[in-house]
Amino acid sequence: QSRMFVNESDKEEVELSVSLQRRLRDFHFARGKRKEMKGEESLNGIKALYDHLANIRSDVEWAEDAAWRREHEKPYLSWADFQEGRETGMNRPFFTYAVIVICTICLFVSLGLNGWVIEPMSANLMAGPSAQTLIDMGAKKTSLIVDDGEWYRLVTPMFLHAGFIHYFLNMIGMWFIGIGVEITHGFWNTAIFFVVPAIGGNIMSAIFLPRYISVGASGGIFGLIGACIADIVTNWTLLFQNKELGGVGDRSRFVVLFYLLIDIIFNVVVGFTPYIDNFTHFFGMMYGFLCGLSKLERLSTAFFGVEEGLLFKCRRCLVRFFGLAVTMISIFVTVIVLAESNNYRAEDFCPHCRYVSCVPFPFWGSYEDRWWYCDDCDEIGQDGKVTATLNGNLYTAINFTCPDDTPVDIDLKNQEIDDIAILQRELPNFCRTYCDNVLSN
Repeated sequence: QSRMFVNESDKEEVELSVSLQRRLRDFHFARGKRKEMKGEESLNGIKALYDHLANIRSDVEWAEDAAWRREHEKPYLSWADFQEGRETGMNRPFFTYAVIVICTICLFVSLGLNGWVIEPMSANLMAGPSAQTLIDMGAKKTSLIVDDGEWYRLVTPMFLHAGFIHYFLNMIGMWFIGIGVEITHGFWNTAIFFVVPAIGGNIMSAIFLPRYISVGASGGIFGLIGACIADIVTNWTLLFQNKELGGVGDRSRFVVLFYLLIDIIFNVVVGFTPYIDNFTHFFGMMYGFLCGLSKLERLSTAFFGVEEGLLFKCRRCLVRFFGLAVTMISIFVTVIVLAESNNYRAEDFCPHCRYVSCVPFPFWGSYEDRWWYCDDCDEIGQDGKVTATLNGNLYTAINFTCPDDTPVDIDLKNQEIDDIAILQRELPNFCRTYCDNVLSN
């Protein structure tokens, strides 16, 4: 009569295998419930791919919770109740709500300072206040930051918007991306992914576009997008190579990358419009990506029974340190460069940088019919070097300095302008008509 002996190591291996099978069963149950209740997940675009990853992370957390309850003989928490608990109470996206409320208040304050007047589309394509009102509210303007010490202008633009169109575009992005990131990664991580990239992007914009006025939460929103991309890259293997564990498989990879590219191109095109800044977009996304590398935890493969080697763990620590170090060093260096920017001109080493963030449109039409110009005529009058002659109730002459420092005298007798606000509004058009050079030297 034979006996079967099982040593301790074999027994532990069997128990581990059973435990792993239960965890995977719970995980696949969660994936099935999600598909049943919310339908097939889309993978088209950064937001959709990030949501897919966030859902995998959420389902892993539920399966881990189920394993803990099973081990400690506690009652199960249903998948639906677990999901509801993630999105209610103190788990709500309070930072995202706060940003939207502050931006809304600032928009209406700026309109109030503008006399509750929406500027014509020729002056502000975004249906909002004048450039001077935006400057008074705290828009980014390099000369005021460096010469007058108004460093708060690196922070305030993230809450200001050029108008209703700009506001709604950004708030839609903030609502969908901000809520998704905050529910998954929490209040403080979301604040870091928004504020640090917004400030870092404004610093780079102030260096490369010193004459360009810009506002908007875009730098912070692109920071959130950069953090999403960092999360996607960090979990690339799980997303694309292991279909059994929730990945989409290799075949869908190129489709996903195509939609990611379309997402980025669309946002770059939006950045070519006035008061919206592609330098803030680019560097906001870069800082968001670096912050994401340093702050976000990779979804552990140990849950799926795949152990991480020592070399892999060391590499992950180095990547996190790299993201943190590059972010801090870059912010420090660029602040010094900006503070010393009086000693050089950005146009000297990057004369075409303005066209990274602004393209005259429509470029196929005549010069007079363009919606915006990407020149320096919008700054006419902001330095106070404008003299108008008033004869009775009408302005009969005006003198100002062109962007290349050439003085110009204009006869206004046939214009019949009797309102100083109208005269100020016409200054950019006078500049484009009477100045030989509409760009600064």
